[in-house]
Amino acid sequence: MQTPTGKPDRTLLVIVSVIAAVVVLALIAVFTRGAPAALDPSTPQGVVQSYSQAVIAGDRTTAMDLLTATVREKCDRADPYPTTSQRVTLVSTTVTGHNAVVQVSISSNSGGGPFGGSEYQSEGRFTLVSEGGSWRIDSAPWEFTICYNQGGNE
Repeated sequence: MQTPTGKPDRTLLVIVSVIAAVVVLALIAVFTRGAPAALDPSTPQGVVQSYSQAVIAGDRTTAMDLLTATVREKCDRADPYPTTSQRVTLVSTTVTGHNAVVQVSISSNSGGGPFGGSEYQSEGRFTLVSEGGSWRIDSAPWEFTICYNQGGNE
């Protein structure tokens, strides 16, 4: 748009510049979002985060290292549940002496379909025991079970 003197309308240029700046900032915000903050691995919730990440990544060795000695010794290997489309969110942590319960929310995305994907959410509970000064997982929600004898397997 031009003014009667033939110069571009400054108001329009300012509006277009502001819109462009907002779009650029939005794109920067979207593409620089990182992974969730790492929790302290010496805490029950940090152990659950490390274990969940290992199971999702298919890193059975790391996941096994985070289980109690009893579960590891008697581990009857479970076929892994497909976890690549899952997200785990911390709900609460309760520590009582040498035991801890970490409540999580598990979101699973089923992918595509004729009407798009669908998401399923459930609550899960990890139970942990302090062994030798380190927290170890005794039971996990069924979606994250790697041993059939893994405690409650809720």
